[in-house]
Amino acid sequence: MKSLKHFLLVYNRQSGETDVRQEFPSTEGRAALRARFQLEREFRGQDTEIVVLTGSSLAALRKTHSRYFGSAAGRVLSAA
Repeated sequence: MKSLKHFLLVYNRQSGETDVRQEFPSTEGRAALRARFQLEREFRGQDTEIVVLTGSSLAALRKTHSRYFGSAAGRVLSAA
């Protein structure tokens, strides 16, 4: 079984675009959450969601969390 990773994403609700900011190994869950909280402060007041998703790969998350990747306008802006 593949080890899980944490992916830090910034999702723009208005445009449907997803920016994959960073990938963290399974042992760095707390660091991923700290980075999330920092981004939430930076994006405060904007129409965005800052999330940490956990999965075996970004491709797996595209299937299980299509909300962040599935819209016609949605795309990944930067690679982890």
